[in-house]
Parts: sequence; C-alpha cells; structure tokens
Amino acid sequence: MTLDYVFHPRSIAVVGASDGTFNAATNIFLDTLRQFGYRGEIYPINPKCKEILGLKAYSSVHDIPGPVDNVICGIPAISTHQLLKDCIAKKVRVLHLYTAGFAEIGDEDRGKLQQELVDIACGTDVRIIGPNCMGIYCPAAGISFCFDFPKEPGPVGFISQSGSYSLLVVRGAASRGVRFSKMVSYGNACDIDECDLLEYLTDDPETEVIAAYIEGTKNGQRLKKVLARAAANKPVIIIKKGGTKAGTRGASSHTGAMAGDDTVWDALIKQTGAIRVEDLEEMIDLLVTFQFFPLPRGRNAVVIGLGGGPSVRAADECERGGLTLPPIPYEMVKELRRTAPTAGSMLRNPVDVGAYHIDWNPVIQTLTNWTETDMFIWQIATDIEPFKEEGFLHQYCIDRRAYFLQEFIQAGKPLAVVVHTAESRLALETLNTTRETCVQHKVPFYTSVYKAALAISRYMDWHAKHNQKAE
Repeated sequence: MTLDYVFHPRSIAVVGASDGTFNAATNIFLDTLRQFGYRGEIYPINPKCKEILGLKAYSSVHDIPGPVDNVICGIPAISTHQLLKDCIAKKVRVLHLYTAGFAEIGDEDRGKLQQELVDIACGTDVRIIGPNCMGIYCPAAGISFCFDFPKEPGPVGFISQSGSYSLLVVRGAASRGVRFSKMVSYGNACDIDECDLLEYLTDDPETEVIAAYIEGTKNGQRLKKVLARAAANKPVIIIKKGGTKAGTRGASSHTGAMAGDDTVWDALIKQTGAIRVEDLEEMIDLLVTFQFFPLPRGRNAVVIGLGGGPSVRAADECERGGLTLPPIPYEMVKELRRTAPTAGSMLRNPVDVGAYHIDWNPVIQTLTNWTETDMFIWQIATDIEPFKEEGFLHQYCIDRRAYFLQEFIQAGKPLAVVVHTAESRLALETLNTTRETCVQHKVPFYTSVYKAALAISRYMDWHAKHNQKAE
C-alpha cells in the first residue's frame, strides 16, 4: 500500500493537548501545526477543555464532525488501547503514538501492551507510527513537530528510529542548505517500520536521496531486499548504531530494537550498495555533497588558502580522504608568480596567495585553465583574521570572502569551502556570515579538509558504481 496518506492527511487530531504551559502535545504538535501552515483541519482532543489555542476542543475522536485522517497521541500508554478502538470506529488512517512507555522499557507487561495494540489494529485500515517517536515532517504538506524546520521542501527523504537524531539531522543539514521531501521518526516500529518507509521513499518522485538512522530490524531478509532496490535507484546513506554489547543494550532500552551483530549489518549494507556512515556529521556532509557538489571529472583537487602549517595538514587530509593533490608544474608556478606576491605565498598545491587585499582572480583563472584541476577546495579560518571590535577590517574580511566566492563560482569548477571552526566571538560571527553566504549561493561547505575530501570521494565512488559521469 502507498503511504501517501501518511504525509498528506486531510485533517489531524491531537489527543492529550491542553492549555497547560508545559503540555507536550500542545507545544510540539498542536501549536507547531498552526504556526507551520498546515492547511487541513486541526482538532484538539481533551474532555476537560472546550477550547485550546483558539481551536474548539472535542472530548474524543468520536465527537469530531468531519473525517479524521491522522491522530497524534500524547496521552499515557495505558490509555492508548481505547484510543485505537476509537480511531478504528472513526476510520482514521494513521495513529501516531508520540507516547512512550511500551516495549522500549524492557518490562514484559509493557511489551504486551505494545503487542496488544498491534493485534487490535491488525486487519483494520489503521496504521501505527511509533510508539515512542516524533512522527512526521513533510514541508510540502505543512506538517512538522518543530516550528523552526524549513518550510520549503527539498530532495532528501530521511527516516530515523531516534527522535533526537531526527531533530539533529534536519536542523544540522538545514543550516547548510539541505532541504527535505519527507522525514519520519518511527521509534519502536510496532507497525510501520524501516522497510515500509524505505519502499515508499524509493518510489517517491519527490525524494532523490534517502538517509536513515537505524538501530535494529525485525525482518532482516525483507530489509536486505528493500535496501538493495532502494540503493539501485537512489543514493541511500545509513547510520546503523547498536552493534556493540553496550550499544545493543542501549538500542533495546531506547526503541526496543533487535540490534544484531555489527559485522552482519556492515556486510548487509555493503552488499545492498547503500553507504554506511558513522555519525550524523558524516551523514550531513554526504547530504550536502549529493545536493550541491557538481560531479567532478576526476579526483585532482587544488587546495587554496590558509597559510603554511594548515596547508601541509590539508595536503595530508585531502589524500587520506581519497582525493589527489597534483603538484603544480614549474612553468605554471612562474606564471602564478606574475600576480601572486613573492613573500608569503605557496604555489605548489596547496596554494596560498596571502592576504585578502591581493587580487586572487588571476591565480584562480590560471588554476582553472590547468587541465589537472578537477575541483577547488577553499580553506577559511576566521580565527586568524586581523579584525578588531570596532573598525573596517571586520567587514572588509567578510566582503572580500564574498567577492572571492563569486570568483570561484564563475570559474566553473566544482567548489568545496572548508570553514574551520572558530572560538572567539567575532570570529564566530564572521564564520556564520560566511556559512550563510555559501548557503545562499548553494555552495557546499565543511568543517575540515578531511571531511570534505571523504564526502566528495564517497560521492564519486557512488557515481562510478552507477556509471554516472560528469557532464
């Protein structure tokens, strides 16, 4: 069955909402749906309230006059059986159980409570998301559980067994320009699980890249089949956690997942053609690369900027990440020296042409015309810039970086910007401005040369495997 109705419900009821200051159902779901722009009907459910946030409240799902497609549950676990029965009678399509306190507790009675929900729903038209999860983010439908998630959709579909990871990945990727088609935090996966969601995203025309955080599965054979089909059609990036003994215990207590042996998972992911990453930073790096980095013709990079010590380190990190730094030939070095200052420049690759007041354009153009140049990696470290609290240098550095970014873009070569982390307050301010400028121009940026090189290398590996070449 298609899961389109999960992401495009005509109406949503929020059970357990109230006018209390710290009510999670109200703050996370009801208020967010109103602020985010959901265009369907929203129904608060609470027998003790007549109105919540200006919306008429109903005593139960039964009392709602019109059809209800999606019900979000924020009441205690012991009350969910009756709610599910009400949903079945009302012909609800999806019950999202934000409620925790089921199998993830590790208590036998709570596990039975969860299984009883599955048994009640079996054979009906109601599908369950969760329990113990954040649920749905679909910007095109105006659905979110965080008011600050981007409202514009994009090409990435993300599923997460962890609610925290759903927040961290969406916010972290969004700060770098990545946008999402759909995102599902699915928790204990008592009904709708990772296989269902991966199948849906594989066929979803709005999703071009699939990302997943998985702690375990109940059906390894089905997952292998689903993953293989997904990875044959789209890039699939997976974080798999819960492989060690301690991690297995953590996964069980977090979502009740059957985590399994890490070597088995590693083999499964490799065999299906998906890409395994170790943490959310690595996942976001790849999402940024797939969305914004043009496919280079080869792996030869020219690293520009940041002085002697960092340049030496960058050379090591670039090659450890899977890229190559070809030495600039002697005749070209002589040509570069016509415009680059003799003192304070490095012209062997990495290249450093000195301070921002020097015109970089002739150097960029010369390197662009070099047939060995497949891409540029530009290093920026705002903590080494000579600005004061008051004075023109602060804004001057920002303006010059914006100017050089335009010069790189006009050169027409794939460009990765490395914005190294900063510690001082002014450096952090200018760092954020530079990041925002990159996002505005759809230029990928990273926090280290190694991370940039690794993401680009794995991105190129995927395209090589799928016989896709640069245009």
